[in-house]
Amino acid sequence: MAAASPPDAPAAPPAPPAPVDRLPPGWAARRLLTQPHRLGFAAAALVWAAGALAWALALLHPVPAVVGVPAVTLHALAFVLGPMPLFFAGFLFTSAPKWLRAPALPTIHLLPGVLACVLGWLLALGTGPWRADAAALGLALCAAGWALIVRLLVRLRRGATRRSRHFDAIAGVTAALVPVLAAASLALATGDADLARRLARAALWGVVLPVFLLASHRLLPFLSHADAPQPDAPEPAGDALWVPALPLAASLAMAALSLAPATLAAQPALLLLRGGLHAAAALLTGWLVWRWARHPSMRTPLLRRLLRAFAWSGLGWLALAAAVLPGVPAAWRAGLDAAALHLLAMGFAGTTLLAMVSRLSLTLAGRPLAQDRAAAWLDGLLQAALLARLLAALWPAAAALALPLAASGWALLALAWLWQHGGLAGRPRTPPRGGA
Repeated sequence: MAAASPPDAPAAPPAPPAPVDRLPPGWAARRLLTQPHRLGFAAAALVWAAGALAWALALLHPVPAVVGVPAVTLHALAFVLGPMPLFFAGFLFTSAPKWLRAPALPTIHLLPGVLACVLGWLLALGTGPWRADAAALGLALCAAGWALIVRLLVRLRRGATRRSRHFDAIAGVTAALVPVLAAASLALATGDADLARRLARAALWGVVLPVFLLASHRLLPFLSHADAPQPDAPEPAGDALWVPALPLAASLAMAALSLAPATLAAQPALLLLRGGLHAAAALLTGWLVWRWARHPSMRTPLLRRLLRAFAWSGLGWLALAAAVLPGVPAAWRAGLDAAALHLLAMGFAGTTLLAMVSRLSLTLAGRPLAQDRAAAWLDGLLQAALLARLLAALWPAAAALALPLAASGWALLALAWLWQHGGLAGRPRTPPRGGA
């Protein structure tokens, strides 16, 4: 994407012929089992919509005298551990066989794990406000389902004929979701909602964001080639491994601090280390965005969206660095921490996810990307929801209005994506025009 390949680059092998679709025309549930991305993306979209609706309803119509799991804890768990891993599964089992030159696994093998995750989340979200034990059972079911998926990742790796450092790192990181889900289930079962919420934050910093950084380094030019080569220049040999190293270190540090005792996390030495690490990550991100914003490849709408997502992460690291400056009032520090959390979760991870999985879904469905008018609207809705959430974090007086608006926008986005791409997952592939 960033630079032209050298003239003597070997030609890519021809793509294998698409399997013949013998299912009836129109939407068919059995078609979800024909390709991993269909099953994974449809399941993720369903869990995303359920979690987003539950959060919006909790803000618009609070449940009186909640005796189960607090809404904010359920929201944190569902946002981080709900749709994201299922999107990861759909993407990995579709793309990783090419990375590894390994035989693809039949999609039916994914069904038990994916189904366990979906049923677990529907149980947790549907009963959580009233029954913490039922929500704990739902998360335990999710942990079992993800363990089955990790087992399949190991099986895929064993069939590889080529090594992929990115796959190995991503698979290793996502395997940590099994103990995280199990620990969150135990926390809810014992009535420790605060621990469950901290586990969700630790999973965001220690699993979700590292996966996005690693995948972006594998796929996106501004995280693999820091020097922004021109289109007519040879592509630099090797990847710039140092580029994602600093944001990865900053994210993993936050994961450790999320689970550390409050007295330890507030130690001046740790605050100074955290502030310096996050300030350095912000400077690096800003420098990369500045260099790549003027590159000719950024004229592509998809790459512009992905670069903007990366820019949101830089603002998130900057907010985290500002939150630990000496003399910052406690209320401001809480607002900056909340803003940083959503800049990285919604701004970076959310925008990147929306752009990449939408592109993959459309491409494999045979739909021309240039005709996807909904992409700009969905992206605009996500940015509006993010801005409303930042307003609620940084201006508490506006939170009563801005927070429900952000939750409603997030729910509308989830429903729209489920309608469009969940529909594509169950429909036959559009045949190419002109026999291309």
